[in-house]
Amino acid sequence: MAKTRISISLDPGDAELIRAVAAENGLDVSAFLVMAGRKEAVRLARLAESFVGIDAAIEAAEAEAEELDWPPEGGVDEGEVARIQAEIAAARAESAARRRGAVA
Repeated sequence: MAKTRISISLDPGDAELIRAVAAENGLDVSAFLVMAGRKEAVRLARLAESFVGIDAAIEAAEAEAEELDWPPEGGVDEGEVARIQAEIAAARAESAARRRGAVA
């Protein structure tokens, strides 16, 4: 399989750390950086993928909001306001739980 060479520049302290950790794990610097780079690339791709549904939902909500009359004729239904506030609170609680690692 053909290989591609990539040149990087880094601080001397970072270079020494990478050399030391690679050696401790029986890897040359190149293999270590490939492993670490691949792992980070996969992590970032998964992170971006996790936002696809959220981004689509936001786009749909914004499009729907553009079509709504505001303020609505006849005032705001207090039951609807309460429902929306409850949904927002639940979403915030779920988000906080995810940040704490309590929800997978």
